[in-house]
Amino acid sequence: MKISFVIPVYNAELYLNKCIKSIYNSELPDKELEIIMIDDGSTDNSVEVAKQICQQYKNTILLEQENQGSSVARNAGIEKATGDYIWFIDSDDYLDSSLLGRIKNDIIENNFPDIFAIQLKLIDGKTTRIECSQQKIKHNVILKGRDAILSGYQPSSACALICKRDFIKKHQLKFYVGISHQDVEFSMRAVALAKNIYFSDYQAYIYIKHSGSVSKPKTVEKQYFYTIGDMYVALSHQKFIETLEDKELQDYILRWSNNILFNLVLSIKRSNNPLIDKNLKKKVITDMKNHGAFPLQGPFTSWKIWLLSKLLNLHYIKLT
Repeated sequence: MKISFVIPVYNAELYLNKCIKSIYNSELPDKELEIIMIDDGSTDNSVEVAKQICQQYKNTILLEQENQGSSVARNAGIEKATGDYIWFIDSDDYLDSSLLGRIKNDIIENNFPDIFAIQLKLIDGKTTRIECSQQKIKHNVILKGRDAILSGYQPSSACALICKRDFIKKHQLKFYVGISHQDVEFSMRAVALAKNIYFSDYQAYIYIKHSGSVSKPKTVEKQYFYTIGDMYVALSHQKFIETLEDKELQDYILRWSNNILFNLVLSIKRSNNPLIDKNLKKKVITDMKNHGAFPLQGPFTSWKIWLLSKLLNLHYIKLT
């Protein structure tokens, strides 16, 4: 069994070696892994570092593209991958090497599920917390994707989902290009379509918040791009459920996506971020209205959200 590690690279010269070493220091033999690095138009020495890695390690590939975003890079990696499973890794993060062999064995022992779900360990300075913790799901069990969602599992990071390549190809799964929050958009569709998911308790992915990294938008344009991304995620999910025959799952995802739109509008109202000024708020609401996402409409997951949505509609409708 072979795992393809798909790694978009953008200005990661300081972190890329650690990321790659965390894979090659595992128990996986070279023939059971494949590393595909996709440089997304880096302006530092990432390409040179990646080329050195390709010379040092077997089964390592470097693709280069103009800066188009991680979605385009990941989609290129999907097309290039030859492994039985695909694992999406960010180039400034790394893996717990000691767990990769166990993950491979568990995949085999559980009859090659469509998705093998892990947890992320977030390290922010001296603080460590677990993300994608699957709090509503029992660990070390196999569930249908729809049952996991209906039980309250909320897919978020694509890095927490090790997906069978045949499953990705069968459903033509790709990342939405040109939006923020593309992981949430991809992960919900993938989980909903999966016939079987193994939910492990492995904290195998180490997500680092680096000091000096860009964690928040610093311009109005980037803030708008980041904010309006939620609208595109919600609308994509609403289009996706039209392809489903499972009415219960359709209803759940519809309510969940309407909640995303509600939270988007609520967040800009409550925000004290100076970048989210009156003009940006008006632009967001106008764009939502043009896409049929405003005024907010139900159904939602609770009557409280329904009531608050009416108040938000009254507050913002005068802006448009």
